[in-house]
Amino acid sequence: MFYTYLIVILVFVVVLRPISTLIHELGHGIPALLLTKGKVTLYIGSYGDPKDSIKINIGRLEVFFRKNPFHWKIGLCQMHDENISIKNQIFVTLMGPIMSLLLALLVTYNVFFANWNDAYVSVLFFFGISTYFDFFANIIPNKTPIELYNGTIIYNDGQAILDLLKFKRLPPEYEEAINLYDDQQFFKAGELFNELIALNHKQDYIYRLAISAYLNAHDYHKAKLINQEFEKKNNKANFDTHDYNNSGLVKSYLKDFSKSLKDYERSLELQPDNTLAINNRGYTYNLMEEYEKAIIDFDKAIALEPDHPYPYNNRGLAKIKLGRTDEGLKDIDKSMSLDKNNAYAYMNLGVYYYDTGNYKEALEKFNLALELDVNTYEIRDRIKETKEKITK
Repeated sequence: MFYTYLIVILVFVVVLRPISTLIHELGHGIPALLLTKGKVTLYIGSYGDPKDSIKINIGRLEVFFRKNPFHWKIGLCQMHDENISIKNQIFVTLMGPIMSLLLALLVTYNVFFANWNDAYVSVLFFFGISTYFDFFANIIPNKTPIELYNGTIIYNDGQAILDLLKFKRLPPEYEEAINLYDDQQFFKAGELFNELIALNHKQDYIYRLAISAYLNAHDYHKAKLINQEFEKKNNKANFDTHDYNNSGLVKSYLKDFSKSLKDYERSLELQPDNTLAINNRGYTYNLMEEYEKAIIDFDKAIALEPDHPYPYNNRGLAKIKLGRTDEGLKDIDKSMSLDKNNAYAYMNLGVYYYDTGNYKEALEKFNLALELDVNTYEIRDRIKETKEKITK
């Protein structure tokens, strides 16, 4: 009898809990894939910790299964799109508990009405407990915060839905700003978010949206002003890894390098595998002409995301500046193979030709970069300097 109970417990921990958790998180993840265009990540057995996990990629869906079921926490669904309508957020959040409830009802039916032997009924009974737990633990609002692996906090599904319903009571300008952002009219969106803040709608997510909008609009001075107010609002108490990364990026573009590096360090303390922060810190080292340090960061970013083009072209520039020209050009070629419209790859090629005195070729590459992205950092200054060299 003892061994029977032991086997049931092992089956519950090793098989049933993972299945019920997976069903719950897929309840979030599948609608998220249907309603957003970005990647969706599921953490089964952890709150965002990719370490000691089996990773599975299926298109835009990324799943991390924690290997040791005895160290499991419930799970997490993370949508990588920054801006999702409140209605869609509510739907995605609600579908997790609904999937758990549907599974619980299906299991209950089989326990009481299906013709199974006692052993299967016992297993299904414990499975039913797991599924009902997932439903009630998530649907009943709980104000106790859940700390994620990156140091940020979230709340259970029920509390999150209540909070989202409060957001729906925001003025219509909020929805208008979201729509502008989705249409990539970033400056107009930033202005509306800024107006909402001025009208005392000072929720953290509105600051985040305003900063992101101004960054995408390449208005770094306005992004700086909003970021400074956000920093003072709660002395960075609610800053997560992405907040520190964006803060660092604003300061990098405005050449406040020492403060930007501090922000990237803090971002990476909260999430060591944040490839955006790693790449942005390397980019800042490039701007500071500290190329050896930059290459270390780009190597890390490439190891984490080998198909991301930007660390390659940034590393290529750093290697060229250090005299490792062949390696650098190979990196830039790799970047172009991953993204043929990568303006910064063309700009860095232009820098190579400029440094070697081939100003006509440099001007051609700089113009291509400008054509691909008019907001490529300092590209107009580079074009002006190159034309001056040609006319001398």
